Amino acid sequence: MESRWIRHDKLTSTNLFLSEMLKHQKPREGLVIIADYQEAGKGQGANTWHSHEGENLLMSLLLFPAFLSASHQFHLSRVVSVAICEVLESLGAVPSIKWPNDILGTGGKMAGILIEHGISGGSISHTIAGIGLNLNQSEFPEFPQAASSLFLETGRKTVPGEIAELLVQKIMAGYQSLKKGEEAALVKEYLRRLFKLGVRSRFQAGGIVFEGMISGISEYGELVVEKEGELLTFGHGEISLIVD
Repeated sequence: MESRWIRHDKLTSTNLFLSEMLKHQKPREGLVIIADYQEAGKGQGANTWHSHEGENLLMSLLLFPAFLSASHQFHLSRVVSVAICEVLESLGAVPSIKWPNDILGTGGKMAGILIEHGISGGSISHTIAGIGLNLNQSEFPEFPQAASSLFLETGRKTVPGEIAELLVQKIMAGYQSLKKGEEAALVKEYLRRLFKLGVRSRFQAGGIVFEGMISGISEYGELVVEKEGELLTFGHGEISLIVD
């Protein structure tokens, strides 16, 4: 499938631009919105995404995954996460996936993913996959947590538009595999990159700090944590991993 691209120097948010477009028209699947700068880049929940102008990849991709039930929407997060990791690995980085929506390098957060769905009749009518990927930025004064970039991880400068093309190819390949029912391979590729999988860690949930170990992800996208021999599941926002 050939993607259509719309490029802007500056947008409020690529996800917001695409969401507004969908109110007035139905573009073809695979449409990509890309911007050099976002005035109000969106992260998960009320979070924002800060990026220096022209240095990083800021994009959103439109999909129509009507074949997926709403309860299995996390498969799309898997597709995007694995695709980002594959691109970064091909460029010399060593990324991992921090559930639910971050890509980490050895020095900190390299990418954030914001996936927004339209739900109709128990199925997904459309998906907007927003991606912020740090490429050439070397300082992150606005970030509240440790951040990194492809340049800081590898010493390599890249052209954001070229990385976007590689990434969209990877995402669409994973998406087509998902369409064919090849979820098992996708789950395997996701889990082998999952941050702190099988490693004793500290978590916070419901105001309580406890020790446990990530044992996997449920079919519905919940984090599965082993605590004192019991397997517990947590949805988005219900638990946080404490990284020292």
